[in-house]
Amino acid sequence: MTRLHFDNPQGVILIDGVKSNQHTVHTDGSFCLQYVPYDDNYLPILCAVSGKGKLRDDVIFIRHGKDYIVRFCPKRRPCNIQSQTYIQKVLEPNSGSAHCLTCHIDDFYKISVETQDELITLNVPCKVRDVKFSCIPISSGQLLSIFASLENGKTYVGVLHYKDDYTLLLDICCDEVCAEEDGLRVCDNLHDTLNRKCVRKLSFCKECFVEKSRHFENHCLHNYIDEVLPYAFVESVFYGDEDYARSFLFNTLRDCDLQDILGNYVGICDCLEYKPFEITLLYSDCDGLYTKTFRFEVEHGKILKIRLS
Repeated sequence: MTRLHFDNPQGVILIDGVKSNQHTVHTDGSFCLQYVPYDDNYLPILCAVSGKGKLRDDVIFIRHGKDYIVRFCPKRRPCNIQSQTYIQKVLEPNSGSAHCLTCHIDDFYKISVETQDELITLNVPCKVRDVKFSCIPISSGQLLSIFASLENGKTYVGVLHYKDDYTLLLDICCDEVCAEEDGLRVCDNLHDTLNRKCVRKLSFCKECFVEKSRHFENHCLHNYIDEVLPYAFVESVFYGDEDYARSFLFNTLRDCDLQDILGNYVGICDCLEYKPFEITLLYSDCDGLYTKTFRFEVEHGKILKIRLS
């Protein structure tokens, strides 16, 4: 028996023709999987899966033992123009090779950067509205930076090292980015219970980018009802905002090892039937995926006890 855990599906899922209303289902080794996106700009997915069958590229199966996390990657419906170049920029530094950047679409959006002899292709989630392309000479070649404003409101950042060929050093999509003297300030809106923003400082060091610091900003601080606090707590632990997570705990729990309490969970199951003060967490080990449900005792804005339900 195999379990399928669906990762953020944005459509209707059918297993062997039966609609699934769950984010986790049990199946046999062979089954028919159908996926109909809510957005009709994307094509539906239909594939037969067996233990020996070759999987399609519009469904990603991440294996954990006998179980899978299933991520759907539907393709956009064909356009009248199958291949379109919509932005092109040529960069000619004072020294070193010249580079041509092209934003174009085949059956997905991509950015390519090339010299006369070398080419690298970068995938982006949607159409690029505008792009900034620049080059800095360094002792070991050239450092190329791409800042692309995307149609979905996010920003794509790509950094390439070029000497005899291209090496991708940074490849991220974020909500905000700011170039500073000693690196990049990258912001991601988490859209979690506390509506937090994760702010990271990335610095270029020894031909790679490293995360120098990380903190969280919250612009909607107020007193939450007790039922919300368990979600805010597990989300804080999950995103690494440990100081804020401890602020929800009663004094007797603040010095506890959060890893000992909750373990190393890989996700929060918010798709199950809601029960006040109970949260189901998703874990992974060599045998596959499994869940644990925790019950929280909360009083006057503080978590008093956490135990397995």
